[in-house]
Amino acid sequence: MTSQSAPSLDEHTGDKTADTSRGRAAGSLASGLDILELLAREAEGLGVTAVARALGLDKGNTHRLLRVLEERGYVEQDPTTKGFRASVQLISLAGNLLRGMDLVSVARPVMRQLSDETGEAVHLARRTRAGGVYVAQERQKGGIVTVETEIGAQPIIHATATGKALFCLATDAEVSRVVHEPLQSFTTRTLTRFEDLLADLRRVRERGYAVDDEELNLDVRCVAAPIFDLYGSPVASIGLSGPAARVALSQVDDLGQHVRTAAVRITQELGGHVPAAFACRPPSSSGEGLTD
Repeated sequence: MTSQSAPSLDEHTGDKTADTSRGRAAGSLASGLDILELLAREAEGLGVTAVARALGLDKGNTHRLLRVLEERGYVEQDPTTKGFRASVQLISLAGNLLRGMDLVSVARPVMRQLSDETGEAVHLARRTRAGGVYVAQERQKGGIVTVETEIGAQPIIHATATGKALFCLATDAEVSRVVHEPLQSFTTRTLTRFEDLLADLRRVRERGYAVDDEELNLDVRCVAAPIFDLYGSPVASIGLSGPAARVALSQVDDLGQHVRTAAVRITQELGGHVPAAFACRPPSSSGEGLTD
């Protein structure tokens, strides 16, 4: 029987050295990430000393890490102030990640929850160069009468809550590229003047959600809210539709808050953010801009 020899001193030393190297590498990585997160919050930038002091790091090591990050393009140094700040490389990195995320997959559980909470059919639309397109829908089961949208159909921008939500932050020129005068009338409630549409878009920004008050189809009301990307631009919308008898004007604001909450949740899960220009005023419970 052969005996196993005990590890040599050199082997023990090698293991310890490897562990120490791995520990140092992990520590450097953590410190580098701490620096990136700090600089991402400091738009004006920080000098080496300020970074080291804020994070409790050694100044020399901080300087080395900043130079590595600068070489990789994640931070840049102001030649005048000598301060470091995060670079647009971070936005590019985040953009690559976000492009790999599927809107429908992220939104589907939120849509299902919204439909369960409200009892109405919920739809998801994506903004396109020509306007928008419906990409997903969540129906109520059990024989409940709901208003449904056709996947692949394009929302009428001036006559649907979806269209208004998608273009709520658009400039007048951007709106005019997708909405052509004279505005087509679908019901007696359809907005047919361009200036009335622009005023309605302002109300969308103020209350945080858009409303179709029987503007496309009589006896049907819809509520929708925009979903924003990394830059705070509307890229999609989530909304619900129901018979006017069930989606009464007295319920529109409550439903609007549900839809708005769902849109914010999808926005956050996609890595986007709601811009300051949106919902700049507390929502009104009086149904401002809506009439029986």
